[in-house]
Amino acid sequence: MNNKVLKIVEQIERVLIIVLLFSLLLIVVYTTVVFLVMLFGGIAASIENSFQKGGNIMSHLHPIFGGFLSVLIGIELLNTIKIYLKEDVVHVETVLLVAIIGVSRHVIDLDITHLDPFTLFGISSLIFVLAGGYFLIKKATVRKG
Repeated sequence: MNNKVLKIVEQIERVLIIVLLFSLLLIVVYTTVVFLVMLFGGIAASIENSFQKGGNIMSHLHPIFGGFLSVLIGIELLNTIKIYLKEDVVHVETVLLVAIIGVSRHVIDLDITHLDPFTLFGISSLIFVLAGGYFLIKKATVRKG
C-alpha cells in the first residue's frame, strides 16, 4: 500500500514539474520577446538622446541590462528544472548562480544615492556570501572530478 501511494505522489510530482517547466518556458519566451522589442526600440531612442545636451546613455542602457539579466535568470531556472527532471537532483551551484544573477539584476535597478548605508552593507554582504558559496562548491566539484 505504501509503495502505491509513493508512486502516485511521484507521478503527480513529475506532472507538476513538467507543467512548471512549460509555464516557465512560456515566460522566458515572452520575456525574450519583450527584451528584444525593448532593445531594438530603445537603441534608436538612446542614440538620439545621448547626443543631446545633458543626455546620459547609461539611463537608457540601464533597463536593457536589467531585461537581459531577467532572460538569463529564466534560462538558468529552466536548466535547473531540466536537470531535476533528468537526475532527480537539484544542483546547489545552479541555484546559487541564479541567486547571484537575481541579486545583480536588482543591484542594477537600485538608486544607490538614496539608500541607507546599512542596506548597501547588507546587499554587498549578500553578494559576497553567495559568491563565496559558489566558489566553495565549484572548488569542491573540481576536487571530486
